[in-house]
Amino acid sequence: MKLSMILKLPATFYAFVFTCLVLAGCNGGGDSASSAATSAEAPSTLDLVGSEIAFNPTIRFTSATDCTYDNTLATENTLPQPTAGLIQATYTAVSSAGTITIKVSSTDSSFTDDLILVMTGWSDLDKDGFIDQFAIRPSLGETMSLPEMTAQFTSNPPMLPGAVVSASSLPVFAGGDSNRSPTSSEWNDYVVGKQLVLLYTDGEVSTLNMQSSSAYTTSDAPGNTVQGTYAYERVDDTSGRLTTYESRSYGNPLSAFAVNTQYVTSERQAVFTLNFYNTDPLSDSLFGKPGGLGIHFQRTTDIEKYSVAYVDTDLDGVADSDIKESTTTASGSLRVYNDASLLTE
Repeated sequence: MKLSMILKLPATFYAFVFTCLVLAGCNGGGDSASSAATSAEAPSTLDLVGSEIAFNPTIRFTSATDCTYDNTLATENTLPQPTAGLIQATYTAVSSAGTITIKVSSTDSSFTDDLILVMTGWSDLDKDGFIDQFAIRPSLGETMSLPEMTAQFTSNPPMLPGAVVSASSLPVFAGGDSNRSPTSSEWNDYVVGKQLVLLYTDGEVSTLNMQSSSAYTTSDAPGNTVQGTYAYERVDDTSGRLTTYESRSYGNPLSAFAVNTQYVTSERQAVFTLNFYNTDPLSDSLFGKPGGLGIHFQRTTDIEKYSVAYVDTDLDGVADSDIKESTTTASGSLRVYNDASLLTE
């Protein structure tokens, strides 16, 4: 599945121009793997409860014996892919000599055998005291084994053994015990430097590479790298607001909508309301999506202002407006990845 950009740009897009909104703030988030903190010791299996891992399938450990399993995004077809999407399952976890072995069981027809996961190599990429990444070797039963993969904690990660960190006041998605939206400082520390993956209710998947406290990069449908700026603000304990800005040019100078053989430029702004409060690990009361991080989004504003009349509002084949505004909202669930490429590789 190819990642599309957060604003779902049309296929006619050709180039983006970096926008001029620059906010003050520090850069945080993931350092390179070469400077990561590592541990040969595995975390306690009890510390897995409440966390979510992703390595193509996404598994959330909702209790010491129960989990949810979702493999709707993966391109790896060997592992179970339930037709219902996210399902409930059971699991056992055993720790030994730096390795955690998990056996996931389900009555779903896609599970022809138990899914066995051997997890090793615990890394804290951004040195915040929590495990970000590890190696995982999956197999179906005792016979069908797949090559080792890279896996990540995408929600409520356990602490790296030996790390000294106070988790009581941190947001849940960052590994803490406080079920609330992050402050701007916490956003810079635990989101900047990573990737936001937005799972739209219509099945689209989008990603933002959060380069700084005000800038991001993403890619359009053809795979071109694009740039934008943004502002995040905490509204209250349960919500935050993400506003994105983009300047772009697109169109063929010889097309019917081009003016004086010049490319059309535009300024686009979108506003996303983020719901961080995770009241139910399986579903969200607002959007009916899997709980994931407990961070869900609703795009409440999407306005694009063109340099010339470019939008055909009455569908008569003639551009008659220089403004395009979405009349419907888009919503879905959101996760934070260190490397979202695992969704497509």
